[in-house]
Amino acid sequence: MRFLFLILIALAIALGLGSYSAAWMIDHFEGTEIVVVGPWHADRTAGSPNADPYAKARQARSGNLTLGLGEGVAFRARVDSQNRELRRECTYQLEGAYPPARIATLAAYDFEGRLIEAGNNRPNHLVSLHWMRNDRNEAIISVGPVARPGNWLATVGDGGYILALTFYDTPVSTDSGAAPIAMPHIVRTDCQTNG
Repeated sequence: MRFLFLILIALAIALGLGSYSAAWMIDHFEGTEIVVVGPWHADRTAGSPNADPYAKARQARSGNLTLGLGEGVAFRARVDSQNRELRRECTYQLEGAYPPARIATLAAYDFEGRLIEAGNNRPNHLVSLHWMRNDRNEAIISVGPVARPGNWLATVGDGGYILALTFYDTPVSTDSGAAPIAMPHIVRTDCQTNG
């Protein structure tokens, strides 16, 4: 009887610690094939059979579809260029170079992978076909709760979020990683909090 009791305790500890460690890895481990450009991160193997099991589990949990290796690349940022967490109460400006692509989209997601709704019939994502550009052909994009002229993505509510900048039909391949990639800076311009 005592032997059976010890086996049950050992199994409970093993299952508990195993479940906890797997959940922790899914939440905190980005992977081994990550491309990092400033605050932007992209998984080189996302959408391929070679993706690590934690990346596959993250995708399954979020329910979002991934791009195949030849379809494009999705960059995500949780922090600005000063390494501060992106906050919905703050206003940011995306400025600088973008990789060449047939089309690009910008959207904001919560940490569970759900698209942040902008409310009041505002678009919850921006598509590069509609980006306004300046005389130097630069698309400067504002992201925040207060409407801005030009390219603006609304982030309502409060709390942290993730910016997703996805490039479709682009020579930038997450599989090659050979050439340096130019990505825009994320600059905080205003914030309603003390952070």
